[in-house]
Amino acid sequence: MRKILAFPVIAAFALAACGSEADDEPMSMDEVADQMGEAEMPEPGLYRSSQELLELDVPGVDPEFASMLRASFEEGAAEESTYCLTPEEAANGRQEMLSGMAESECEITRFEVSGNTIDAAMSCPTGQGASGDVTITGTMDSTSADMVMSFSAELPGMSDASIRMRVISERIGECS
Repeated sequence: MRKILAFPVIAAFALAACGSEADDEPMSMDEVADQMGEAEMPEPGLYRSSQELLELDVPGVDPEFASMLRASFEEGAAEESTYCLTPEEAANGRQEMLSGMAESECEITRFEVSGNTIDAAMSCPTGQGASGDVTITGTMDSTSADMVMSFSAELPGMSDASIRMRVISERIGECS
């Protein structure tokens, strides 16, 4: 799964923490599987992934600490990574994603695929009596993905913290 995170269309981690609105009804795994059937799955090969920090908001935190936190996120996001997606991983991507979502305590409230666009949302318990939300929107095809992921969570004794990142993955050749 370490490689799949970089390719957001089958990012079990990202979808295992997605966001919701209070009046949204959870989706069943069958409904998600139906929508997933519409998605183009990635081709095997060598991929390059890059991230960009778009927004970081941690209310109530010392401004100096917030600045250090932002710099740390930006530095980590600036590093490109490459990974090899094997034929087996590409073939099993949908099943691994569904299994990861089914095993989580998260509720999927939106998972829509239309053409090459995706719009997903889930809400997950953080283990501290609060919930964390993530939404994912973007485009993908068999050789690339361009996604914006928004994460927010309640922090005990503070306001909601949030982070928004853009993740871009593209196939750059064959695995060696």
